[in-house]
Amino acid sequence: MKKIVLLLGAVFLLFVACGRRAPRSPVLAEIGDRKITVEDFRRNYEFGLSHLKTGPDRKRTYLNYMINEAILAQQGYKLGLQNSERVRRLEQDLMDELLVEAWFDHEVASKITVTPQEIRDAITKAKVSWKLRYWYEPNVEFAGRVHQAMLERGYTSVVDEILRSNPEVQMQPKDFETGYLTYLDVSDELLAAIQDLPMGEISQPVEMEGGFFIFQVLDIRRQGITEYEYQERAESYRQILYYRKLNKAAAAYTAQFMTPKNVTTKGEPFRLLADALQAWAAQKQEGPRDFLKAVRTAQPEDGKLYELGQRLGTTLVTFEGGAWTVEDYLKHLNPGVLKRHFADRSQLRNALNNEIAIAVRDHFFTEAARKKKLDRLPSVQSELTAWRNKWVFEECRRYYGQNVQAVDDQAAADFFNAHLAQYRMRPDDQPLLAQNLERARRDAYHHQMLRRLDQVIDSLQVAFPVVVHQDVLDTIKTVEFEKSRWASMQVYKRSSNRLAVPIVDPGWGAFIKQ
Repeated sequence: MKKIVLLLGAVFLLFVACGRRAPRSPVLAEIGDRKITVEDFRRNYEFGLSHLKTGPDRKRTYLNYMINEAILAQQGYKLGLQNSERVRRLEQDLMDELLVEAWFDHEVASKITVTPQEIRDAITKAKVSWKLRYWYEPNVEFAGRVHQAMLERGYTSVVDEILRSNPEVQMQPKDFETGYLTYLDVSDELLAAIQDLPMGEISQPVEMEGGFFIFQVLDIRRQGITEYEYQERAESYRQILYYRKLNKAAAAYTAQFMTPKNVTTKGEPFRLLADALQAWAAQKQEGPRDFLKAVRTAQPEDGKLYELGQRLGTTLVTFEGGAWTVEDYLKHLNPGVLKRHFADRSQLRNALNNEIAIAVRDHFFTEAARKKKLDRLPSVQSELTAWRNKWVFEECRRYYGQNVQAVDDQAAADFFNAHLAQYRMRPDDQPLLAQNLERARRDAYHHQMLRRLDQVIDSLQVAFPVVVHQDVLDTIKTVEFEKSRWASMQVYKRSSNRLAVPIVDPGWGAFIKQ
């Protein structure tokens, strides 16, 4: 057995102000009983994809797509599609996520303050910057030897010698130098090591990031500051200090909360789970729910997946008041968050251990949040409703898409020939059908789907009349990218890899070159 190492606050999530009411926003459009406010539009538009913002009035084009989705969502509710298995599962997952955020806000974020004096002190401290040399060693013994050699022969001499003896390392001593760094750019451990270190002196080895660093200060800059700079930078520094405090407070709170829970994993099923994940990844499987299905249906020739399937009832993790079997935990696991670690067994096991810790942590936090009735918070219900509307729209689109006919080879060829420009990589290119048949099939099907949805939406506007307040739309100021109108930005929650806000589906913007 082994204890689970709890994650620090920096790995948690974006969750600020989960429980606070937002001011009322003007109504921009009315679709039946549904309203789109200015704030709804701005959040959706600014994170939306650029190819959906076209025409002489880019905001109106994008708003029309939002209206389409609102119409189909309302029809979806009439059809009872909010009760589909998919929507109910997604809603349950999201509620758990929102409860964790609400609990952190209630217990940690809402109690953090930043004073004006702290802001002034931070701005003043940031006017001091250091330029550094550094060297890394994986263990304390090697670091001690290198440190002693540097004291005797100097930093450059020792680094040159090490690099010459390892010609496969294509680096120069200059590669181990930083630019000028302020205290905001470095960790507390690094700051403690360098802030009083005289220029040119070699630091003691500093334990950081799983190894040991040796530092030498090359230069220190100290700059003056004016009262105008204090005023100009106050808000940005308030946010910096707030989030630094938040990360530390979250780490301390989690450790205090979770340590008495005595969370422990069982070594054998844990290792088998990690090996099965690697075997599954080697098959290039996709989809966050496919791993559990693959384990349940695995055959003896599937090796580790089959072995894990035979152990689904085995206890994987125990904690105060309960335990999870392997199958219990797999209902919580999204393998996608481990994707970048699949190639390295050691990294995968460390990442999996952390994911188990997060799952158990969230289990306790959601329980505590429900006891406090945080699921009733307006902010929680508002975000839940926004995503439920999105999922019901998707279910309604799927419902009406059932009647769209599959595209055979002839229909794909006809579409390809009618839209050759769509398949040209350059103006003089002569695209071949054989090389583009599957793409043309997908494109043709997609455009049939759009035509079908247009017909449905037109017919539904009787039941869900649309009113757009163009005068309100004209007053909305949005963030636009100056250098390229095709640029776009999406923000994801680090805790779940979910988009921070629901945005218009990219499929509305199918573009046909004529």
